[in-house]
Amino acid sequence: QRVKEHETRAMIDGQIHDISAVAKTIEEVKCQLEFAVGKPLKEVCIAAAGRVLRTITSHVELEYPSEKEMTEEDILGLDSLGVEKAYEEFQGTNKDTDMKFYCVGYTVVKYYMNGYIIGNLEGHKGKNVGADILATFLPNEVIEDLYSATGIAKLNVANLTLEPIAAINIAIPENYRLLNIALVDVGAGTSDISITKDGSIIAYGMIPHAGDEITEAIVNRCLCDFKTAETIKLNSMKKSAKSIKGVESTMFGISISSLIIFSSIFLVSSS
Repeated sequence: QRVKEHETRAMIDGQIHDISAVAKTIEEVKCQLEFAVGKPLKEVCIAAAGRVLRTITSHVELEYPSEKEMTEEDILGLDSLGVEKAYEEFQGTNKDTDMKFYCVGYTVVKYYMNGYIIGNLEGHKGKNVGADILATFLPNEVIEDLYSATGIAKLNVANLTLEPIAAINIAIPENYRLLNIALVDVGAGTSDISITKDGSIIAYGMIPHAGDEITEAIVNRCLCDFKTAETIKLNSMKKSAKSIKGVESTMFGISISSLIIFSSIFLVSSS
C-alpha cells in the first residue's frame, strides 16, 4: 500500500479538476508500487466517487417453460437484465437534463425463486426467477476524467465500481447485514453512504461534504493556505500555524477535535 496526497486542489468534491495533476500523482504511486513488488503494473481497478450520484432499484423476472437448474451464467444474465431495466427507468426520469450518466456498479438486493426470496440461486431449480437490482449512476464526465488520468499514467482500467460499494464489501461482511447499519465513509471530497437492512444493501448515497470542509474551516480560522491547513488537520497535536502574512498563530481557541465535531454535525444535518 502506498499513499500520495495531491499537492494542489486537483480534485474537489470527488470530481477531477486538473487531469494532468491527478495523472502525475497516480504515476508516482504506480512507480512506488512497481518498485516494491518488482513488477510493472499495467491495469487498475477504480472505486469512483462524485458529487452527483443517482440510484435506481428495479425488479426483473424470467419465466422458463419448465424447471431449470440455475447456473452462474443464468444469474449473471438475470443481473444484466435488471441493470438494463434500471438504466431504462433512469433515462425515463432524467429527460429534463442534458447530463449523461454511466452505470458504475450494482448490487442485488434480493433474489427470488418461484416467488419466494432465496439467498443464492445457483444450483436451485425453478420455472420463475427474479431479482431486485440496485443500480448506481455517475455523470459520464466523472468517468471519462478518471479514464483520462489513468490513461496518462499508462494504466488500463480493468474494473470500475462505486466507492460506497467497495467500502461496504470490505467493512461490513454479509452476516452483519441483518442489522440496520449505515456505513459512512468520510473521504476528502465526498462522504459515501451505504445502508443495509434485513441482510441486504438497500441504498447508496454520496454528499459533497467531507474532510476538505474541515481543512477549509482551518484555512478561514488560521488565515493559512490549504496545504498548511491540511497538515494541521492530519497532525492534531500541532496547535499553531503560520498565516498568509507569516504570523505564527494558534487555533484561536478552536481545537482540531472541535472542528471535526462541528464538521460531523454539519455532515449529518446535510444528509
